[in-house]
Amino acid sequence: MNLPETCIHCTLPIPPSARVIDRVDDEELHFCCQGCRGAYLIITGAGLDSFYTKRSWETPGIPENAFETIYNDEYLGAFTTTKENSREISIIVSGIRCSACIWLIESILAKRPGIIEAVINYGTHRGRIRFDPDQTSPSQIFTAISRLGYVPRPFTQDGARLLQEKESRSLLIRFGTAAFLSMQLMGYTLALYGGYFSGMDAETRQLLQYLAALVATPVVFYSGAPFLRGAFRSIVNKAPNMDLLIALGVLAAYLYSLGAMLVGREVFFETSAMIISLILLGRIFENSARKAAYSGIDKLLRLTPDTTLLLRGAETIVVTSDQLQVGDTILVGPGDRLPVDGVLLDQETEVDESVLTGEAEPVLKRFNDTLLSGSMNVSTSVRVRVSQPAGSSFMARITRMIEEAQSRKAPVQGLADRVAGTFIPAVIIMALATAGYWSLHSDNLVLPLLHGISVLVVACPCALGLATPTAILVATGVSARHGMLFRGGDTLEAAARLTVAGFDKTGTLTESFPEVISISTIDITPQTLLALAARAEAGSSHPLARGILAKAHQEGIRISAGGGTIIAGKGVRLTTDETTLLAGSRLFMEENAISLPKNLEPTALTEVFIAENGRHRGCIYLDSQLREGARATVAKISSLGLSTMLLTGDHLRSAEKVAALTGIDQYRANMTPADKTSWVQQLRAEQEVVLMVGDGVNDAPALSAASVGCAMGGGTDIALEISDLVLMHNDLTLLPEAIRLARQTLTIIRQNLFWAFTYNLVAIPLAASGHLAPVYAAAAMAASSVCVVANSLRLKGFRPEKSERLAPTNTAHLSERHV
Repeated sequence: MNLPETCIHCTLPIPPSARVIDRVDDEELHFCCQGCRGAYLIITGAGLDSFYTKRSWETPGIPENAFETIYNDEYLGAFTTTKENSREISIIVSGIRCSACIWLIESILAKRPGIIEAVINYGTHRGRIRFDPDQTSPSQIFTAISRLGYVPRPFTQDGARLLQEKESRSLLIRFGTAAFLSMQLMGYTLALYGGYFSGMDAETRQLLQYLAALVATPVVFYSGAPFLRGAFRSIVNKAPNMDLLIALGVLAAYLYSLGAMLVGREVFFETSAMIISLILLGRIFENSARKAAYSGIDKLLRLTPDTTLLLRGAETIVVTSDQLQVGDTILVGPGDRLPVDGVLLDQETEVDESVLTGEAEPVLKRFNDTLLSGSMNVSTSVRVRVSQPAGSSFMARITRMIEEAQSRKAPVQGLADRVAGTFIPAVIIMALATAGYWSLHSDNLVLPLLHGISVLVVACPCALGLATPTAILVATGVSARHGMLFRGGDTLEAAARLTVAGFDKTGTLTESFPEVISISTIDITPQTLLALAARAEAGSSHPLARGILAKAHQEGIRISAGGGTIIAGKGVRLTTDETTLLAGSRLFMEENAISLPKNLEPTALTEVFIAENGRHRGCIYLDSQLREGARATVAKISSLGLSTMLLTGDHLRSAEKVAALTGIDQYRANMTPADKTSWVQQLRAEQEVVLMVGDGVNDAPALSAASVGCAMGGGTDIALEISDLVLMHNDLTLLPEAIRLARQTLTIIRQNLFWAFTYNLVAIPLAASGHLAPVYAAAAMAASSVCVVANSLRLKGFRPEKSERLAPTNTAHLSERHV
């Protein structure tokens, strides 16, 4: 009895001493190790037997250390992030050979308890897994993948770059082989053509044809292997793709030439070889262009160092940033960037935060101040206590947002996706019809074949597929470099179609730190009223609360712990055993039956009324500077065709004043967060495309309800979590530039789609009519994809226009100070 020579799971040869035999359903199965046997039983036990028929592995075997790696939750926990009552981890998987591997991993994980979502990208081998930490853990997830014969690792930029470099190296080797052998083949082909015109004996012609076949074979089956494998997978998975068209054209020319060689007819080996060479050359250009498109993002993502100095007692150890845990102490030298978020343990240092805030001048940081990852220490070596692991740091969140932007599709891509679904079968039918037509209308038996091949090769669904994603890739990279973060392609498209812009006042059009201008009291001193207000506002993050607390600190007032209840858009209530304090707007006082003096007229200042135990105690008046560039921003947005609206919880006179200073069309005052959300929803119901701009703290519902929610202050967690568009540098003048970039991107996408459709509408009839030889068809097909990518790269030339900022807004308050 002959025993199987290869393992049924990994397809490697089975060493006689290591053979493992098992019987499943009365069938004897042979494995090379217990690991492969275990993987097979897991796969078949989960009902995923079809993996073994779907897969198309280029080489046998499994990654080194598969089945053997032991995973530690303490280590992997540093790479997880919290997301909506769940945890999420990004991974990169070694050993993926084809789309069936992706299907297998996702299917196995989907069957595990606690797995909420598992998505693996075939192009990057990167995955994102969201899970319930009460039901499963990172180590259990990694072990489940490892048992299938793959090696998962926490995602790092270095790992992704290594995979990209490996892919590029393989492409260059295949192209180099194809180009070298194709040049040799052209020598034999020219000799055959010369003999065709001037005469050549049969033996010489046959020898040259055999040599041509010998040289063409490795081009077809080695250099062209990715296309052949892709074609096979597309047939097995019943999902025809571009590789199928190329493979059909190449194999048709190659197999016909083999048959013609045996019966002494003219051969076309150079056609199959040149098709592969030219398409590989196009892929190289395309990869280079996409790498150039990604370069801006890649530079941003490299801002955090891979290693750092960990202090352990008197010992200093070099560790990777991924190994850092909350509470660790690291040493950051001058000129070094922070690998994670942390707290300064030394007296002071200066930090360059230009990549985060856009401010060129270094910022002085003192003991216990927060330092963000990606910022650079510029003064002296300092100790920093880690407050966030690498996976949860500020730059890690920025990274995830950028990568999410590249993966989310724009709605305009739907047309290309629908066409691509029927494109390949339609082209195959047209190629067969072309060959049939020419076989009836030509005595030359070769012409029908060549014209049919031309139709197969010239058709290019790749240009359709690249039209939108490439433009989005470039646009997100350019916008990130200039401090504008879009959530995805859908956000870019929505931003390009905006019709209405709504602005919050405090912290958006005005600075985030209002100043106390005056205090009016009833029966108590201003200091006592300020102390009451500070006590009520303690712990609040509202800009008005920060202004009151800053004034209390300035006056030397000791602030006790807060704990008040915030009533969104109205005020705060603090209830203790001794007293009940209220601080808020006129409406808030009226709702709580607090009587205000009848002669208390509204002013242009922002009012915070204070009540104690049901009695009005006085009012604190605050004022803010208009944010630098606010007027220029509103003017630019209006010039782009958007109508503007000011939405504020402040009173009418204050809203009227800010609207007049900024040039906003309309304004609404005394609005709660719910009122702002209703306004957004009403406009969207009227088919308006609404932009809502807020500070990311108090306007979360309205930002979420808008077509595009834009938060000022990229350094805040909430801005990154809820916004579709984040202005990292806190520069309001970037907002119209973001809209302008979105419109340019949508224009580029439309141009790409127009080119892709027009190319196919023109090129396919040309090929079918016999005006395009297969070699020229291959060159045209490769060039079409390159053209789409090159057109998208034009977005790299985008530069924000420098708006003229109004000098008075830098120094003048919205109204005169009360003395």
